[in-house]
Amino acid sequence: MNEHTNDQLAVDDLPSLEDIDWVTMDRNLIVRDTMRNCLIGIFNLAVLAVVGFAMFFTIETAVYQLIGVLGICIGISLFVLLISWPRMEFPHRGYALRELDIAQKHGLVTRYLATAPFSRVQHVAVSQGVLDRMLSLATLQIYTAGGVSSIKGFHVDCAHAIREHILERVAEINLLSVEELMDEED
Repeated sequence: MNEHTNDQLAVDDLPSLEDIDWVTMDRNLIVRDTMRNCLIGIFNLAVLAVVGFAMFFTIETAVYQLIGVLGICIGISLFVLLISWPRMEFPHRGYALRELDIAQKHGLVTRYLATAPFSRVQHVAVSQGVLDRMLSLATLQIYTAGGVSSIKGFHVDCAHAIREHILERVAEINLLSVEELMDEED
């Protein structure tokens, strides 16, 4: 007869996040994100500048002129923030390829940590956008029963190698599971 237990674990006995050797993403990720944010920032700055100048020069009321100047200042501040954000966030990005899973972290303000166990992986894909192709970057998309986990910023060759490794590990784990089930039936 099977005895099931549900012993309580001490939090101090659990592995720490500091024990993980995080691998940094390709530095071209900074370039790609800066270029993308620059395009977004230029559009936002242009809209806010047009509205700000229109309010400043066409409406004689001091309040509207102040709002126009504030709009221009907000646009410039937003542009500077968008351009500097990728460089500030980069040190907080990384991944760890482990024996049974792949973990990722990112986020400057809101920190994100996720782990995709290979036993739950259903599909792995590598995708590239236009800027990614220009900079030899790729995104690794890991589809599990719970959803999709995307890890951005791999060199394209590295992304394909990790994809192949994950698929091999998934096949091994599935084979072991089938063998265990067959052994139980015997």
